[in-house]
Amino acid sequence: MKYICYAAYNEDFIPLAEGIFKKMGKDVDIQIYDPRNPQKLIESGIKVALARGGTAMKIRKALDIPVVEIPIPFEDMIQALLKASKMGKNIGVIGYNNLLKGLDLLNPILNVNIKQEFANSESETRDMILKLKNDGIDVIVGGVAQTNIAREFNMNHVRIDFSEKALVYAYNEAESILQTIFSNIRKSEELNAILDHTKEGYVAIDKDGNITLINETALKLIPEYTEQYIGTPLANVFPELRSLLETLKTGEESLQQIAYLKGTTVLYDMIPLKLDSKEVIGAIATFNDINTITKAEHKIRDKILTKGLYASYTFDNIKGRSKAMKDSISNAKKFAAADSTVLIIGETGVGKELFAQSIHNASSRRLGPFIAVNCASLPESILESELFGYEEGAFTGAKKNGKAGLFELAHNGTIFLDEISEMPLALQGRFLRVLQERKVMRLGSDQFIPIDVRVVSATNRKIKDLVAENRFRSDLFYRLNVLTLVIPTLRERKEDIYELAKEFLLYYSKNKKIHVTEDGIKALQEYGWPGNVRQLQNFIEKLSIINTSDIIDAYAVNAMIAKYEPSCEEINGIKRSDAKPYIAKEEVEEALKLSKGNKSRAAYMLGVHRSTLWRLMKKYDI
Repeated sequence: MKYICYAAYNEDFIPLAEGIFKKMGKDVDIQIYDPRNPQKLIESGIKVALARGGTAMKIRKALDIPVVEIPIPFEDMIQALLKASKMGKNIGVIGYNNLLKGLDLLNPILNVNIKQEFANSESETRDMILKLKNDGIDVIVGGVAQTNIAREFNMNHVRIDFSEKALVYAYNEAESILQTIFSNIRKSEELNAILDHTKEGYVAIDKDGNITLINETALKLIPEYTEQYIGTPLANVFPELRSLLETLKTGEESLQQIAYLKGTTVLYDMIPLKLDSKEVIGAIATFNDINTITKAEHKIRDKILTKGLYASYTFDNIKGRSKAMKDSISNAKKFAAADSTVLIIGETGVGKELFAQSIHNASSRRLGPFIAVNCASLPESILESELFGYEEGAFTGAKKNGKAGLFELAHNGTIFLDEISEMPLALQGRFLRVLQERKVMRLGSDQFIPIDVRVVSATNRKIKDLVAENRFRSDLFYRLNVLTLVIPTLRERKEDIYELAKEFLLYYSKNKKIHVTEDGIKALQEYGWPGNVRQLQNFIEKLSIINTSDIIDAYAVNAMIAKYEPSCEEINGIKRSDAKPYIAKEEVEEALKLSKGNKSRAAYMLGVHRSTLWRLMKKYDI
């Protein structure tokens, strides 16, 4: 279909135009413009018209379509003036606004007297040409209409024909306009398709409060709808949304409001439309049936549960009546009520993830996903792609459609980063950027994805020491260490050992009644449990399988500990694992250097008692 038309004044120009367009390889509609039937252009599907002078002016007045006026290039004008100068010295140039102005400046160059006039209609043109004749003009220079009138008055005349250059220029302008029109049509169709197929209702108003847009979802609430509602005051159609008029006055958006709309309870937002972010020129209300929202939330929740991106444990699952554990639980509950970043500190096996899940399930994000990742369990390259995701072709082996990272999957929920101290330095910088900007960029992408994620991290190491050793970024540590939760070790809450052991025995013995004697309980409490609750749980599982008696005494406990568990030495009344039997001289010197000679701190860094440090210093003659 042809969308660009050259509207000619008469048949004289058609052969010339056909030749030029054929040479250009362009399929353009060419017809003589009929001022008595201007709609003919529209009916034939024309989107942009090409015309010159008076014809362009007539089309603009009659039709609401873009008109590109064919210009008169300077060289075409010069050729016409040179030809006219051979017919007489007094030259009258007359035309419409497409003529070049200031032609009289050429008088001394061409040795002529040029008088230039502009007309807005054929009758005005006729009057001007007659006046020019009476003023002694020898020759008239102009278009078809001007030269035809000059011929009637028996005056010499030179017609300005349009050149290939002029037509090519005008066509390129028309094609550019046509592409803009198609782009706008496409965008309009896309918007209409989105608005008419979305589950949300949309109603837009202008600055006077009249409806300018209403989509199918909104129309379903008004079965009697007719086209007359466009341009109708909002208050007449949706009086329940009249608060949208207040948005026009204040220019402030109002979100998550509830209204009873035509018998349906809806959740709606009211957003002002501003010109250059200043002047309010309208407003739009978007609303959704609350029942639809509830169903969608259940569907999302079911999908999250299917993928396993949820937290199983709550504070009710945390066992312990000791003051140390009660204090930790109390602090964790306070942290759950906030939305700040949490750093959980505790030895291996104390239950850091149990606390992380409990914090999530007691927080406002409990309906969102909970994603846990161990920073020490994956190589750096895999950890990076898992955390941040990747685009198709980002690296060899990347999935065809790319993959969302864990930060994206945790959107509106919580991400738990266990053993955060083991995150490679190279990734710490990217992670810090995510914490600061709340945006993530996939590997191989140049687009940022906004995320709303709460970060809970955990470590069994002393991050402060890692910072001092330049093995962990200080700025990241300060970002993570907003709310700090310290989980006590099992040796710091010995009174909880029996309660935990009883719980584990009940589970692993399949409800078989097993009695733990008082000396058996004491034996459990005297051991240091370097692996904490996890070690105790594994120990009870072994005990329930290997021990055949219904009674567990100190002998059974000590025999199992001696055979299967690591030995412990007692330091100031605290049982400590002898997991590091050999400490090299270089390690002792390094600890003393980092602690600046502070013996207590150096011993702490080495994981030994201060008396042990003295013995090591004496041994190595330090």
